[in-house]
Amino acid sequence: MKKLADFFPVNNELKDLTVTDVVDDSRKAILGSIFFAINGNTSDGNIFIQDAIKNGAKFIVSHGENFFIKKQNDVLFISVKNPRKELARICSIFWSAKFDHIVAVTGTNGKSSTVDIVRQIWINSGIDAASVGTLGIITKDSEIKGSLTSPGAVTLRHIFDDFKKKNVKNVAMEASSHGLDQHRVDDIKFSVCAFTNFTQDHLDYHKTFENYWKAKERLFSELSGDFFVVNSDDVMSEKIKKIAQEKNIKCISYGKKSKDIKLISVREIDQYQKVRISFFGREIEFDLSLAGDFQVYNSLCAMGICYTTGISVESICNSLKNLRPINGRLELVGQYNAANIYIDYAHTPDALKNAILSLRKHTKNKLVVVFGCGGNRDKDKRHLMGKIAKKLADAVIVTDDNPRNEDPKSIRKMILDGCPNAKEIDGRKEAIKFAIHQLQPGDILLVAGKGHEDYQILADGKIHFSDREIILDETK
Repeated sequence: MKKLADFFPVNNELKDLTVTDVVDDSRKAILGSIFFAINGNTSDGNIFIQDAIKNGAKFIVSHGENFFIKKQNDVLFISVKNPRKELARICSIFWSAKFDHIVAVTGTNGKSSTVDIVRQIWINSGIDAASVGTLGIITKDSEIKGSLTSPGAVTLRHIFDDFKKKNVKNVAMEASSHGLDQHRVDDIKFSVCAFTNFTQDHLDYHKTFENYWKAKERLFSELSGDFFVVNSDDVMSEKIKKIAQEKNIKCISYGKKSKDIKLISVREIDQYQKVRISFFGREIEFDLSLAGDFQVYNSLCAMGICYTTGISVESICNSLKNLRPINGRLELVGQYNAANIYIDYAHTPDALKNAILSLRKHTKNKLVVVFGCGGNRDKDKRHLMGKIAKKLADAVIVTDDNPRNEDPKSIRKMILDGCPNAKEIDGRKEAIKFAIHQLQPGDILLVAGKGHEDYQILADGKIHFSDREIILDETK
């Protein structure tokens, strides 16, 4: 419990009032709670104020142009300019779980893989660690599926509190553009902030590339950390390096253009990629147990992060050779008629391109791609992904992803504008099954877009759906 005075400047009459909990869900309010009425994309938090009060909330925080506190009956109404920002600030005071290191990774693609790799390196180095992101909440001994890349401020603090009870020392988390824009990860003391890449995504939410970038940039310009780790081969890294210079923060780069962790070469050997780098001037070669050029970059990003948190390069390289497969990231799921079948979470133009190019190197015959695009999301990327699939794959099957409230046929049509010769199949399960039974020896099938997800979002709700399960059933 905390005093109201711990959160806001109040007069003597109010300074000893006790706050029992912080909530942004009226259903979770208890006697003495402070309830934040947050306006979301589809709902107005103000309509739940009376529900919160009925459940015991004694303090209500909502939007107002000027700060003021007004008492009505036995409830205090507090007006603030930015309730989301205030929520994050107050959460950081109410819950005070501290860790040796918390690192945040942002970028269009590669966040999930990078935080998973970081967590694995820490654990392999004897540190009890956890990761938070698209793949869920993962510790050494448990895995809980998540629904958001960056959980809300209250949920995140409950996660941290649970980590502390489990003696977790280090946390690696994704910082999505939505999470950054909505202040979900504000007021967290990061040891390292890392940047993977910047390509098209989420323009349905951000509207413009400039807004999308500004959201990502907040991690470095406003939230900050003790170190920055950036992809030198992405042009936007120069902006982050400039921020680091201005704030006198040490910035480590990785990639072909880097002078710190410089990528020299990559060779495919059996089930490994043999990666040669210059590590601050020292040439090193290590084996990476993950497939795909993009996983080389994610691993180098993880290397930079872990090195700044005190892990030796020798320990890092040893871990990279023994990484467990990352759920739904260029994951070999099954075989049919001497053809390999992979799933990947690729749902952006750049991610789809990288996934196809990575598998192309292993394809002895034809490379077949099955994919769709999500409804109620960035429409501009649909024809771009169609063009990429047409150009890079030998055969393309366009189907559904998570259509949500859009007409699936209209989504497929936008994709087909970029690949008019592709086969269109209504129904993702039918598309996957059809693709599998067309495979010939030496072919590779990539089922892209959903990766680790075990659900599909339709107009009438969410249903259980797993690309992996369908593939396993068809390849028994």
